[in-house]
Amino acid sequence: MRIAKLFARVLAAGLALAALSTQAAPRAGVDFDYMPNVMPVEQPGKIEVIEFFWYGCPHCYHLEPGVEAWEKKLPKDVNFRREHVMWDGRSDMAGHAKLFVALKALNQVDALTPKVFDAIQKDGIELREEKTLFDWVAKQGVDRAKFEAAYKSFGAQAGFSRATQLSRDYRIEGVPTFIINGKYKTSPSKTGTEDKFFQVVNELIAQERAAQAKKK
Repeated sequence: MRIAKLFARVLAAGLALAALSTQAAPRAGVDFDYMPNVMPVEQPGKIEVIEFFWYGCPHCYHLEPGVEAWEKKLPKDVNFRREHVMWDGRSDMAGHAKLFVALKALNQVDALTPKVFDAIQKDGIELREEKTLFDWVAKQGVDRAKFEAAYKSFGAQAGFSRATQLSRDYRIEGVPTFIINGKYKTSPSKTGTEDKFFQVVNELIAQERAAQAKKK
């Protein structure tokens, strides 16, 4: 009887480990998709992760706390950056994309993105209206004149065009979407849960790290 119970426990433990092992292995077409073409990375030698998002997207807003916590734990060999999506024919995105470009020019994306999300998604502030935006930015401690200059500059228009081109090049059809090292594309809607999403992203990072180590 004791042997039977011991066997049952061992079997159960083995099945549990197998389940964990299965969960830890991202599946192409299920947990992520391969990019049709491998995209160049911004910092060669580092593993790149890009988050494509939209300030007006409630799903991006709900994911933001998880992104912030995840980013704080990233090792030094990972380069994480955000890119604001801009789809053709979506005029409702334009003001938010221009806001992102201006924040990026002033190196304020990481500092102000959570506040921008709260202002839009929680407080209902219309940051696509210029006067409202400039007043709001000033209240966040950002120099109003510098922000307005960045927002209206030629560089901002170039950045806006870049956002449109990147959205096309990476074939972003929904947000939030993460691109890992120019090779893999995944999202919470793909993985099903937020926890699984970050698990898949981390596993793909580890996979790329191992591949790079083999080349050395």
